[in-house]
Amino acid sequence: MTAKKQTASESKEAVRKKTVSVYVPSDGTGAFLEGALNGVSFRIPTDTVVEIPENVAKVIEESRKTVKESARAVESFAKNGGRRIGGVR
Repeated sequence: MTAKKQTASESKEAVRKKTVSVYVPSDGTGAFLEGALNGVSFRIPTDTVVEIPENVAKVIEESRKTVKESARAVESFAKNGGRRIGGVR
């Protein structure tokens, strides 16, 4: 048996075909979630289920987690009068 050599364009096509259904809730900033991934822009409608590439979904998920973690850190910082918690000044 001979293995078929996969070209770069074929591998990009395979990645593009891997899609997932996602629901992106609106965060009050608009009707779309807009951004770019590796130089490719995207505009995803919020408050509706859409099919998007799996790699874009992962980036959105990581980004949303970071925003939530940052908001918690800022809230904690503000509750303590703007002082660091557990850190050395």
